[in-house]
Amino acid sequence: MSIGKNIAKYRKIRELTQEELGAKLGVTNQAVSKWETEVSMPDVMLIPAIANALDVSLESLYGISKESEKASVSADDFPSYCHQKLVELFYYNTKMRFTHIGSSDKEQLDFQIQKLMDGCRIGCLSNTQGAIVVTEDFSFIDKSYKAMDSESVIKANGSDCNSLSCLTDKNFRKVFFYQYKESFKKSKSDNTEFSFEEIMNGCNLTEDETAFALRLLRESGINEVYTDRVTKTKKYVFLISNALYAHAIYKLAELLSEHACWAVVRDTSMISDYAFEK
Repeated sequence: MSIGKNIAKYRKIRELTQEELGAKLGVTNQAVSKWETEVSMPDVMLIPAIANALDVSLESLYGISKESEKASVSADDFPSYCHQKLVELFYYNTKMRFTHIGSSDKEQLDFQIQKLMDGCRIGCLSNTQGAIVVTEDFSFIDKSYKAMDSESVIKANGSDCNSLSCLTDKNFRKVFFYQYKESFKKSKSDNTEFSFEEIMNGCNLTEDETAFALRLLRESGINEVYTDRVTKTKKYVFLISNALYAHAIYKLAELLSEHACWAVVRDTSMISDYAFEK
């Protein structure tokens, strides 16, 4: 497809009239019409501005198809690989640039990654749906943000669920910390079993304190309990998959407690991208 046809295609996708596109570029609607009907071609110096106005890459505007890159990543490397790709995807889909940094994409991206490593975070939220926050070692995506009734989760988990109050109990956190740490020492994928005495001694708690903390962990779904048929003793199974959700809550709470925040926001409903600090 020619560049003129592609201009028409992406203009319609963006729901722009020829007059609106012309106004963005400082040309008349007649000029846009001539490009789209291939009566004339846009000036080569205008091509980047046209791509920017239509929010497409130069390759897309020229109709150049690129083969999708395929990567083979090990299970161990997969989380860090996805995190890196998320940062890159976020960066390349924003217009934010820092004038005091070099103009190349690599220099700009390296600067942004360094900001994350320095303890800052980036975020993206929509006025209609979806939100994301990225730090050096943690990412959180909420597809339901701003969706219909998305706020109901706040109220629903208040009166009839005590999971959040469990997370604030100091002995709950002590036992959770101990089990989490010991579990990943033993295995990064298998659930790990603990005895009552092992937890009590490892956490330096009394018998009553240990029993109460373990009850909270069971009610929160982080632990399961069964009785060993041979020894007739209770075994407390630390469920790693469930524990990761609770761990994510602590991570989010840590983000909320920080005062410094740097973020780039991309919102297609806004006239332009903007940055904010808090």
